[in-house]
Amino acid sequence: MDDILERIRSGNIPDHALGALARGMVPIEGEIMIEALFLVCEKDPGLLEDARTTFDGLPDGLKKTFFQNREIEADINAFYLKGFSLPVEVKSAIILNPMTPAVAIAEAAPGLESVLLDLAVNNQVKILEEPAIIDRLRLNPALSINQKQKLDEYGRLLLKAKIAPAEELEGLSTKEIEEQAIADAREFVAAFGKESGPMKKTSMMDTARAKPAAKEEPKVEAPPSESPKPGAPVKKEKLSILEQLASMSVPQKVQAAIKGDREVRSTLIRDSNKLVCCAVIKSPRITESEVEFYSNLRNVQTDVLRLIASNREWTKSYKIIYNLIKNPRTPIAFTMKFLPRLNKKDLKGLERDRNVPEALRKMAKRIGRGGK
Repeated sequence: MDDILERIRSGNIPDHALGALARGMVPIEGEIMIEALFLVCEKDPGLLEDARTTFDGLPDGLKKTFFQNREIEADINAFYLKGFSLPVEVKSAIILNPMTPAVAIAEAAPGLESVLLDLAVNNQVKILEEPAIIDRLRLNPALSINQKQKLDEYGRLLLKAKIAPAEELEGLSTKEIEEQAIADAREFVAAFGKESGPMKKTSMMDTARAKPAAKEEPKVEAPPSESPKPGAPVKKEKLSILEQLASMSVPQKVQAAIKGDREVRSTLIRDSNKLVCCAVIKSPRITESEVEFYSNLRNVQTDVLRLIASNREWTKSYKIIYNLIKNPRTPIAFTMKFLPRLNKKDLKGLERDRNVPEALRKMAKRIGRGGK
């Protein structure tokens, strides 16, 4: 029956058939019906009420199973969460599904049942994607004191994750800026953990309070103390990461390198200022997978690679030391020290690698043949 979904998507189905689908008059499997109702309403929003009636008639167990599927389109989850009356167990499945857009959870937050509030309050991943969830949850009258306190803590940490205006950092040494930023970042990691998975477009820098120099003042989001009105749509006006970083002073960039997210770090690791790119490596938010990637870059400063090579935890990783050895920008004192840890196959490959110093090739050849 998947072909009926394709026919709806392609528009290759008459209007009267769409109406019949919305009213549940077409005999198709329940889970396919849930997706079909979504597609039908996309084609003709006027069929929404009929679709709601048909959906309500489906078994709750079927609905729960459908929304637990992590491979369904994110828009389907958002559509049902925002526009349908759902049993608690079905709504729970949608909130817990990582494919559900954070903005959909934010819009639903003021009306969530009390038994579901913990799911939203403790969903740090979605709160990071959409900090507006915090203020939207505060509008929910069923929120407990403990839940309010947790949201207050999140709000405090998110506020501390922002970048201070340039004038606030004037007179502070780089060491002072780094120490405070590292302390803030450690608190952040303790509450939210470190990032995982592929790079995302969303960024904590979206709410940074950077002040552009000799440029038009950017539009900023309302501060956390200003709660949106109930029912109001969640709106965002963003500058790109590069635009925000380009407008920052060096002290602000140092803060951003330590307190910002992975997208910010991946930009600032290539910064021409040594203080900035090295601050990335000092961030408590950085992950081993990032370090592995950075250790392989040929366009970073030598000081960045020196910091990586000096870290005992990171150099326990074979892949990181292999990248450092292969990287011609790594100080040779470190590459020589790591060389004996390579396996015979990689030592053999290094002998033929013209991108590394000749002394390193000779040493690899000697070690590979059992020499010292």
